[in-house]
Amino acid sequence: MSKLLPPDTSALKNVQKLCEITDAYASSDELDALFVSAFKEIISWHRKNNEFYNKLTCDFDLSKLQSVDDLKELPFIHANFFKMHESISIDKNSVTEHLTSSGTSGQKSQMFFDEWSILSARRMVKFIYNEIGFNSPEQEANYLLLAYEPLKNFKVGTTNTNIFLTSFSKPKEVFFALRQTAGTHEFDRFGTVKKLQEYAKQDLPVRIHGFPSFMYFALMQMKEMDIKIKLHPESLVMFGGGWKGYANKEISKEELFSLINEYLGISLARIRDAYGSVEHSIPYIECENHKLHVPTYSRLFVRDVKTLEVLGYGESGFMNFVTPYITSVPAVSVMMGDLGVMHRASDCSCGAKTPFFEVLGRAGVSQNKSCAVSASELLKKRGV
Repeated sequence: MSKLLPPDTSALKNVQKLCEITDAYASSDELDALFVSAFKEIISWHRKNNEFYNKLTCDFDLSKLQSVDDLKELPFIHANFFKMHESISIDKNSVTEHLTSSGTSGQKSQMFFDEWSILSARRMVKFIYNEIGFNSPEQEANYLLLAYEPLKNFKVGTTNTNIFLTSFSKPKEVFFALRQTAGTHEFDRFGTVKKLQEYAKQDLPVRIHGFPSFMYFALMQMKEMDIKIKLHPESLVMFGGGWKGYANKEISKEELFSLINEYLGISLARIRDAYGSVEHSIPYIECENHKLHVPTYSRLFVRDVKTLEVLGYGESGFMNFVTPYITSVPAVSVMMGDLGVMHRASDCSCGAKTPFFEVLGRAGVSQNKSCAVSASELLKKRGV
């Protein structure tokens, strides 16, 4: 396989060096310095190639960027920006992937990736899977993808990701739970249960990826039908994408994992949640203690919901992720609509050297209420 190179190797040499680090959860002063150097390169790249980003950051003095902490002063872009605007820093002929967010209603984010950006993100996932012991390319496995079955020109990012995840073991069969029907998708509840029963009869691991809501619906169907199965001990569940339009039916992660263990026989250690978005395509995957550690390739600032000032460990606010790897769009500092809290690496015993975060929920905006007010109300409801 040829070496993965950024669009301009001379201008982005530190970006390339950062993305080649195989230890996905390393932390050191040297890595922080490399991260900052990479950020200087990527800011210059987007300023040169993107008029919007050049204007957005015109008051940010690049010469004063000396530490990771200084990045909190870099103007961020809200994830919702990408729902209304297409902003790319490459020639359109260099776009290799055009993906959208997976929201069930409303305008979807439109994100564009060149070869470097999409392959770098996938390589990060590989490094993380190596780290947590889930990369078994020679092992045959059956797949249940709790995701949309691809249609022609289908661009939803979660489906793209879930298909990519089938590369970490050798797929014998792949079943999509959200089946295409007359140009749309419907959850095949009974087909999913039947497929799980079929897989249970084979002496192969089963890998389940996708939306947790549809796993829950399948388990409830199994409960109603009084069905319990025992999947291969090396089976794996990896969630991503959240509950989307089924937030009113959402149960706790602990309850869902317990149901999977009860009805599918998969150990809790092999059930993991993940966090990510098409607007910030960095993989955040739970460790053995079910903590979402920030990988080497990104950093997280938690910002006060009213002042947007950066908060310390244990304090709750909007999550602002920064990463210097993406060259195709200026999504290097993205403010999510999600609320979270960050904790020190030492608060988890898994051995990762990087901090971890909890996702508290999404801050909604109702009529006549600001984002900050809605966020404050959510935090109160969560008892934070």
